Amino acid sequence: MANFLTPRFSSTLAATRASSFRRGLATVANSEGTVPFVAQRQAIKEHAAATTRLWKNITIYVCVPSLILATWNAYRIMKEHEKHEAHHHVSPEERPLYPYMRLRNKPFPWGDGDHTLFHNPKQIIEERTTMNKLM
Repeated sequence: MANFLTPRFSSTLAATRASSFRRGLATVANSEGTVPFVAQRQAIKEHAAATTRLWKNITIYVCVPSLILATWNAYRIMKEHEKHEAHHHVSPEERPLYPYMRLRNKPFPWGDGDHTLFHNPKQIIEERTTMNKLM
């Protein structure tokens, strides 16, 4: 049996494949003298630059002022609330404990079953003293 892959044949085959591959990638100019692929890539590049400018301007001129305005509004409301609370201060002992608050259908699976994971022991003591005063 003859070996068809001699060094001369394989180098000729490789050269033929390389040239046909290069011809497949070649682009031909149209009647206007422009290459469609290059024109398309340039259009994509220009579109990307315009879109980037648009979103940068939206961020700088719309989002940042909106965030500043929202922060100022929240601060103003907080200050009004503090003034109102200072004027109508109710001590924790005088606050009513309503029966519909902190309902539990079953105990928590940790500790004594009555406290959440993030309970405040000081608040619990205040509630108990208030309950004792009410009874």
